[in-house]
Amino acid sequence: MRMGHGLAGGLALAALVAAAPARAQPALPQPVIVVVDMTQIMRDSKAAKDVQAQVQKEMDGYSREVSLKENDLKTLRDELERQRTVLAPEVFNARSQDYQQRYAALDHDVQVKRQEMQQSYSDAMTKVENSALQIVADVAKERKATMVVAKAALLYMDDGLDMTAEVTKRLDEKVPSMAVNLPPAAAPPAAPAKPKSSASK
Repeated sequence: MRMGHGLAGGLALAALVAAAPARAQPALPQPVIVVVDMTQIMRDSKAAKDVQAQVQKEMDGYSREVSLKENDLKTLRDELERQRTVLAPEVFNARSQDYQQRYAALDHDVQVKRQEMQQSYSDAMTKVENSALQIVADVAKERKATMVVAKAALLYMDDGLDMTAEVTKRLDEKVPSMAVNLPPAAAPPAAPAKPKSSASK
């Protein structure tokens, strides 16, 4: 009986010791959560649309230039094919090489232009996003939120938690437009010298 009593007392003491740290820990504050859809903001805000419009306008103009150059190259290629049988081999080879160089140069210019425009677009949109994130922080503080959650990560939420519309409205007021640092227009390549026709002997 004494052994049983001692065992019971030991278990009770162990339970008290185990429970003591739990009682000593302060209760965590109830989280205050707000939700924001950054994808929607970066699609619908005035600044984001302004960036997209500037880049699209630049690329449309450049595409027209490329189309004209492609037509010129096609004309040059067709003319070269028609003259294949009447040109001296060395003349035909020289003109073929000239065509290939022009084609390669145009292809290179297009690739460079796309990369430059993508960089310009990314830089401008990053500035828009940074402004939006600052406004997100401001609105969250006003609502005394302790956590901001991306809407894309949620399966369900109360509509009252979503502050996307408020952030978009403030962003439109603060940053209605955003300048895009467009790459300078490339200087047109100098036309290669036409091969001199050899004098008939």
